[in-house]
Amino acid sequence: MKTIEKTFGIVACIGILAASATSVFGQSTDTLADLVRSQGSLTIGDKTFSGFGWIASGADASALNADAAGLTVTASIANNIYYLDFGGALLVDNSQGESDLIGDLELTYTVTVNDPSQPIWMIDQNYTPNAQPAWGQIIIGETVKNNAGAIVGNSTLTLNPNDTSDPPAEAGDNLVFNSNPALQLAVVKDITIDAYAGNLVGLSDVEQSFHQVPEPCTMLLGSLGGGLLLFLRSRRQARRA
Repeated sequence: MKTIEKTFGIVACIGILAASATSVFGQSTDTLADLVRSQGSLTIGDKTFSGFGWIASGADASALNADAAGLTVTASIANNIYYLDFGGALLVDNSQGESDLIGDLELTYTVTVNDPSQPIWMIDQNYTPNAQPAWGQIIIGETVKNNAGAIVGNSTLTLNPNDTSDPPAEAGDNLVFNSNPALQLAVVKDITIDAYAGNLVGLSDVEQSFHQVPEPCTMLLGSLGGGLLLFLRSRRQARRA
């Protein structure tokens, strides 16, 4: 009877994984302006993104305000990794200037895990910088707080417009919470764009990815697979003997 129960458990677990595979790809999207205006949220899988906001400042604040309002925010999931993408141009246009022009945009949001068994243990970040013709600098600071208001991670990255993307990995790319996986995180991302004289500098994509503790079924199947391999090896050895 125990064998039947164990087999049923394995089959059920495989069934859960097969069912989840059909829904592993998907997305939820809206404009940043609409999310802020309606205090809206995006839900995908077991993650809800809410509390969106932005503040533009610096010499190019009005243009950055307009750019931020036009961003398309997309929450998606692929292969058990969650993504939040801010798509659209964030630009500081200094093509006619004779000295540096600096603009700053602060993006904020909160990610909440709706399944307590799947806390987030790492946030990765990816950017696509660009410039015309090629001179400027982009500095991105990120601060992450837990639901108690304590800072659990921060980083500062410096991009040059001729970087094709970021990463490849640099110090601070990944915010890791291994020792204290979280069910809710508030993220503040501060983007400072310095366009040198005669240049237009900016980002065309801002993306975060959220990595969660491995699913119990995935871990179970991994251990079962290892056990099955050991069992088959033992049987082969016994036959040879």
